[in-house]
Amino acid sequence: MSASALSGVHGIWNYSYVKAAAGELPQAVGAIGADWSRWVGRGLRKAGVELPGPGVLPVAYYADCLYRGDRMGADDPTRLTPFGQELLAAWIEEVRLAEAGATAAALVPQGRLTFALRSMTQWFTERFGSQALRVVTATVSELATYFDPESADARTRSQDRVAEMLRDHRPRVLLAHSLGSVVAYEALCAHPELEVELFVTLGSPLAMRSVVFDRLTPPPAGRGARPTGVATWVNVADRGDPVAVPRRGISQRFLDVSRDVETSIHLIDPHRAKNYLRCAELVTEIVPYVSTDRA
Repeated sequence: MSASALSGVHGIWNYSYVKAAAGELPQAVGAIGADWSRWVGRGLRKAGVELPGPGVLPVAYYADCLYRGDRMGADDPTRLTPFGQELLAAWIEEVRLAEAGATAAALVPQGRLTFALRSMTQWFTERFGSQALRVVTATVSELATYFDPESADARTRSQDRVAEMLRDHRPRVLLAHSLGSVVAYEALCAHPELEVELFVTLGSPLAMRSVVFDRLTPPPAGRGARPTGVATWVNVADRGDPVAVPRRGISQRFLDVSRDVETSIHLIDPHRAKNYLRCAELVTEIVPYVSTDRA
């Protein structure tokens, strides 16, 4: 296929596309690509730039690879698998540590082993609201499938979807949202021959040490590395996004991140893909790549 300016990798809550398409993957890919095109195009038009290409942005679709029946996209902590509950406890503990400005060692007596998950989720809800807990729980539900050693094939197949899309479309810019930033990062590391000029992570949990960062392949050596084929890496995060924690964590835990942009994309829904894809900060980053022809 011919090269494209932009492509994407979706995040959580996207199994609905293949479900609506009655299991037909090409239709699901087309539908999510049309949505992403509309959202990105809306932001670009505000800057006086039209989205280049045929009108449907290529999006690597992997939600079906992680499907686990009615547990998929669960937003109730009691519905999580034991591994998922472990990840949720670790997530909330990291947030508690960040809020307290403490190190892990300082809070071990009150930590995850003695702090019941119910109490932890109650604390999180009181601090950030029920919608934030719902988003985090849904993210953890899908991360648990992705990182579960018993479903390693799902992790591999998800990365393969990203690699296949990159080979087919050879985009200048790769936009990766939420869990998609984890899948895209590992896919790019596994395939150093795949090159993108700009890698933009949006609402990314990559910097969460015990939940994501310490589970990455290849394992970070102190700090994570920018994938070999990526020329420029930019992270964009809403300061209230419950998934993009810790704040400015991407530039702290990964080398060679060009910019770690903190913004406010939406007061009530600071993690949703459409809000990131049309935000002014993303437009600023991608305009130089979509408004000029590939050399």
